[in-house]
Amino acid sequence: MMLGPLVIHGLLYGLVLSLGLLVVMGLSLALAPDMWVGDYPPDIRERYGEMSERGKRYRPLIAVLFFGLVIGVLVLALTRIPASPLSFGDWFVVAFVVLMTFNIFDLLILDGLMVLIQPSFMVLPGTEGMAGYRDFAFHARGALIGTVLSVVGGAVAALVAGLLA
Repeated sequence: MMLGPLVIHGLLYGLVLSLGLLVVMGLSLALAPDMWVGDYPPDIRERYGEMSERGKRYRPLIAVLFFGLVIGVLVLALTRIPASPLSFGDWFVVAFVVLMTFNIFDLLILDGLMVLIQPSFMVLPGTEGMAGYRDFAFHARGALIGTVLSVVGGAVAALVAGLLA
């Protein structure tokens, strides 16, 4: 199949994934704001300390929702490609674009909010005004890791799709 339609298909499902994960992350912030403390810059993690018992209790539920949504959207995206026959490359492009769309959404929107605005619901108590919140390089490194995970996740998804087709 031609690359353009595959990329557009992946972008649409990537947007669905991004919005769905935004809801899951918002829910997690409402339940236990420190649930993501391990993903904050080092100075903030050090000052804040360990995740609360409440965060530890809700984290497995949020993890199931988070990864269930990722897998579910990937399955939908890969089973609804409007063409056949499909190759490993076709499935890889779609899966990679879906995952990479969320990676870019996370960097520009979620991390961008933290760096530029620092909304109170994203700032852990006792860490207000810390330098780590403005450390865009920290978030950019996270996006590079997310890019590698998008490549690996795209390859695994394409392999599974090819085996099941």
